[in-house]
Amino acid sequence: MRYDILSYGAVADGATLCTAAIQAAIDACHQNGGGTVEVPAGTFKTGTLWLKSHVELHLCHGATLLASEDLDDYNAEDAYVQNYRSNEEEWCGKHLIIAHEQTDVAITGHGKIDGNGHLFYGEPEKRWHFLWKDGLALSRDKERLRPGQVIVFVQCKRVRVQDIRMENTTCWNILFHGCEFVQVRGVVIQNPTTYANTDGIDIDTSRFVTVSDCIIDTADDAFAIRGAGHRLIDPPEACEHVTITNCVLGSSSGAFRFGVGNSPIRHVRVSNLTVKRCATAFIFTSNYSAARGMYTPISDVMIENVAVEQAQRAVKFAATEQGKICDVLLRNVSCRAYAGSYVKAPEGDHFHNVRFENFRLEILDWGKMDERTLVERRPHVLWMEEASGFIFRRVQILGTDKTVMPWESDIMVENGTPVVEDCDFCLKKKSED
Repeated sequence: MRYDILSYGAVADGATLCTAAIQAAIDACHQNGGGTVEVPAGTFKTGTLWLKSHVELHLCHGATLLASEDLDDYNAEDAYVQNYRSNEEEWCGKHLIIAHEQTDVAITGHGKIDGNGHLFYGEPEKRWHFLWKDGLALSRDKERLRPGQVIVFVQCKRVRVQDIRMENTTCWNILFHGCEFVQVRGVVIQNPTTYANTDGIDIDTSRFVTVSDCIIDTADDAFAIRGAGHRLIDPPEACEHVTITNCVLGSSSGAFRFGVGNSPIRHVRVSNLTVKRCATAFIFTSNYSAARGMYTPISDVMIENVAVEQAQRAVKFAATEQGKICDVLLRNVSCRAYAGSYVKAPEGDHFHNVRFENFRLEILDWGKMDERTLVERRPHVLWMEEASGFIFRRVQILGTDKTVMPWESDIMVENGTPVVEDCDFCLKKKSED
């Protein structure tokens, strides 16, 4: 059955608060066994909506859900036990759409969700040369902060998000937290390049997830694969069995981040990506939450067929004894980067079988460099504090006389010995000549 929100009193003027009307349509659909709640063309202002089991929220062509500018129109922060906020990042535990412990839920259609972010962010401040290179904007209101994740699915089963467009958001766009059997397809996310914490899609301690055919251009990580399951009730053992393919990405931070939390991340496949811009293409940090006594072991991750047009650096790896990084493959990857990549770990067996195969890294000209940008850039193309467990096969580091001149070396190794086979490094070749 179909339930038109206009029949429940919603008004498409972009000014009337339609939360109660839209929620009434969702509730009626759920109570009658399920179906589709239809948002027709027009702009509907709303606060928090609670998506229910067996309900598809469908945004028609020309439809816009406009987030309310008033935090009082959103959920209470203690509305469910798994909820949280981040004072450090300046967002609270209020969300626009929540599906909490529901089954068979969907958000679909070619309509738009507008987070009204420009009303919640202050003016951007310049901090770094390339990371948030256009500046970083934080919450305008330092006491009440700004709304958190826009769409959250919390411990739901059988979830589908398809074809919607999201823009001008206030925090992470879509979070899957402790979910199972998730399908995301054809989603478009576009945010200003300065909005802090506007991750595209966060997959956190969730299983059996497929994402395909998405376009994400945002200010924070395009994708974050996380293991922060400590807030969940009977959480899944790991964030696992995740496949992401055929996407076009842009990020002022990381195109892909692996890490955060205390649950393992494993069995992840990433393929066929175009990354037009990012600060770091691939980030693996098993010790991201170490200050809180949590570590995220990462294993069995395959990334292949990726083209990165412009990055500050290609990769970052950081591991510890409690959070090892094992069986990672980056294959058929081409990256054009300005600054050096690095591997951080105390001496020891923290990496195992981390392979770069058919990996092409082209060094770009940074231009004029002052002392600060030189520090950001780092003196080596790849600086490895712990190299044991790394394997480089058919890796190319390319550059012109102009781009390689300020570098000290291609690879700087402080501990351990990587396996290097059939590689071509521009600085070594230049020195040999």
